[in-house]
Amino acid sequence: MLWVALYLPELSLQIAARGARDGALVVSDGPQNRPTVFVANATAQEAGVRTKMTIAAARALVDDLQVIARDTGQEAEALHNFACWSCQFTPSVSVRPAEGTLLEVVTTLKMHGGISMLLASMHQGVQQMGYRASCGVAPTPLAAWLLAKARYNGYPTRQCLEIEQIASRLEKLPLALMDWSPDIVSKLTALGVMTFDDFLELPADGVAKRFGERCWYDVQRALGHVPDPQPYFTPPETFRTRTEFGFEVNDAMALLFPLRRLLSELEGYLRARGAGVLAFHIRLDCANRLHEEVTVGVGRPERNAERLLGLAKERLARTVLRAGVLAMGLHIDRLQPFMQVSESWLPDPQQQADSWFQLVDKLVARLGSDNVYRMQPVDDFRPESAWRTTAPAAPWKVSPASNGRGPRPLFLLPVPRKLQVDRGTPLCHGKIDFLAGPERMEFGWWDGKPALRDYFVGRNPHGETVWLYRELQDPDSWHLHGYFS
Repeated sequence: MLWVALYLPELSLQIAARGARDGALVVSDGPQNRPTVFVANATAQEAGVRTKMTIAAARALVDDLQVIARDTGQEAEALHNFACWSCQFTPSVSVRPAEGTLLEVVTTLKMHGGISMLLASMHQGVQQMGYRASCGVAPTPLAAWLLAKARYNGYPTRQCLEIEQIASRLEKLPLALMDWSPDIVSKLTALGVMTFDDFLELPADGVAKRFGERCWYDVQRALGHVPDPQPYFTPPETFRTRTEFGFEVNDAMALLFPLRRLLSELEGYLRARGAGVLAFHIRLDCANRLHEEVTVGVGRPERNAERLLGLAKERLARTVLRAGVLAMGLHIDRLQPFMQVSESWLPDPQQQADSWFQLVDKLVARLGSDNVYRMQPVDDFRPESAWRTTAPAAPWKVSPASNGRGPRPLFLLPVPRKLQVDRGTPLCHGKIDFLAGPERMEFGWWDGKPALRDYFVGRNPHGETVWLYRELQDPDSWHLHGYFS
């Protein structure tokens, strides 16, 4: 087995920083009447802000300090979505509560091109979501987790691909990296036992009696000497994510940067599920308890974050905010089967069709769904009733009644226009020269609107090719019905 640990240090601060401005930022915790600093970013620490300091004291040090209250529910949701994103790399994902994820990747290494390319993809994806993660690789989950924490804390580490290498990789790391109580760590330090190498020199019986069996068992799990089964995470059927701002956003286009991060999360989730979406919904929580929802649709199931962001950009450009936005969420209603595009260098009809649908999606996002449609043939012999408008993405159906028909113009007049007649010849900017016809049509008897017509194709003195007909009940009654392009 081979495990990759993605350790998210100071998760509450990372969540707050995703939607905050640059500058000093702290996450507050504790009683409402006397909140304290739970964690501070580097800018705030440089100004002298420290953990457990009161918020009032921190504001005295930094005038424009951004303070965001800690939300454990939001942290759990963020880690849940991070686990959903992780599942795109392997189905074997385990969640470390409030800290990160563990991924067993030995079965998917070949698909991702090896461990180096896999880690590069993970690193890029974590950055796109607005997080920072420390990574560790080892044949056991606990060893991978310890290497990830050691890397974050500045200790020199290397990848560990063989189980025989674990002991040499961990020997100089401090025992403080283990999730042991501070009391146990302080007692070990007092005895001069500060590294894993020091711990392994102690007798097993003595360690179990003085510090409990868990300590010795944990080290054996890390070394791979005893089993360490992990509960696996299963991504749910639905997905939603959210980010809060520490300020009001008054320009809809300024929402694109945080939206890119939310869509990156969505893309990872959809890849994990092997699915796409036909629509996603952006919820804007505004000041004065106002809410707005923007829906962005696509013609075919899609999951690429950049393409979805492009459509959202067109949609947000037409959105007028009623108040400043304080938070933004994203959710989907239903998953759709997704067909992966071939990466062959040969021309692919599927890719050409996708390019057309991407253009249509962009037009719909820019102009609105009511202003973009296509014409669909209908099984009706009456020319004015033989077509209808449908959504651009509606499935195409060929009308059986169209087989064997004569030529049809691209443009039909809403109402046929009656023409003047000179000695039995219709006039349209002059006399008509007939090119084809007649094509006799008798229809409407089934719904009480009977008609009997002979249709002709002709050309007028202006060079326009026209479609006209004569009523058989009145041979001198000619009408212009359409123009050929």
